[in-house]
Amino acid sequence: MHVYIGGAYNGKRDFVKQHYPNYTQQFFEGHLPENLTFKKQDIVVIGRFEQIVKQLSHLTEDEVVAILMKKLQQLDAQATLVCVCTDMGRGIVPLEKEQRFLRDTCGRLYQAMFAYSEQVTRIWYGIPQILKEVQK
Repeated sequence: MHVYIGGAYNGKRDFVKQHYPNYTQQFFEGHLPENLTFKKQDIVVIGRFEQIVKQLSHLTEDEVVAILMKKLQQLDAQATLVCVCTDMGRGIVPLEKEQRFLRDTCGRLYQAMFAYSEQVTRIWYGIPQILKEVQK
């Protein structure tokens, strides 16, 4: 799994499109693909994790992270999985309970994704900064 993180409108998706030019890329925004079969050479790009987390807000943070990580690992076993994550909060704690849940759950999910991922890249206004890269 490869993770790209950065602020909103910092060029993450454009970077991903340019980084895998010779591959068919399938984008899933705000949801995970269900009941689809992929080949290992397929590039499956998932974005808008905050929308996915909102749909699971009836669960605890730990439950959300466990469910999503299991699904992401299953997808990663089938295809080349690319996750596009929006950096949320920057240390600012929202006043509303729902917004705190969203920020905190995304933060915990991103921690799990980063630990599992082979590569983590921060995109800062179109400029990549590799944060993690596991050599095979």
